[in-house]
Amino acid sequence: MKYNTCTKVLCSLPIILLFLYFIPFVGVCLILFRLFIYKNNKQYTLICLIVIGLLLLIPDLILRVVNLFKINIETIPHLEIIITTLNHEKLVGYGKFIIIVGIILLIIYTIISTIMKKVASTGRIFLFSSMMMQQNKMVEISKQNDMEMKIKREKAKNTHVVYCPNCGADNILSGNVGMCKYCRSKLEYKENPLA
Repeated sequence: MKYNTCTKVLCSLPIILLFLYFIPFVGVCLILFRLFIYKNNKQYTLICLIVIGLLLLIPDLILRVVNLFKINIETIPHLEIIITTLNHEKLVGYGKFIIIVGIILLIIYTIISTIMKKVASTGRIFLFSSMMMQQNKMVEISKQNDMEMKIKREKAKNTHVVYCPNCGADNILSGNVGMCKYCRSKLEYKENPLA
């Protein structure tokens, strides 16, 4: 599906990250909008958020490792500048927030996609069973119609015209014995009327 440039820019990962930093609610809405618009690689966006959050936490992790092993930072050139610059409290909090949002949305997406697959599977099974029931009903109706037509054909083979001996009216008999429809006298069909 084609979308205009404004939508593509709003759903780009850098814009989403900016909104997550300054206005988190709008950032989460933009992530959901991106998941809704783009049909492919939905998990890719969420995994990218988690990876970016982890990358933002690397300076804090390095500082913790350095403090744990009591390493002198000043012996490693430029490490102190990098760690102090990137280890800002807001940046660490932002990294944690991005990881949390990414994980929560990934869990929600997985649950929803699993439910949708099960619903689609159940829908297909229901549709298939209803089609089979309808087909069985049509076969049953067809058998019943064929039986009725067979009975009518047999009746037509055994149908004879008999003239009433009392009133002289012609009557159609489907068997060998019957009644006159006018005078109600008994009629009988004989193969050879002359005999």
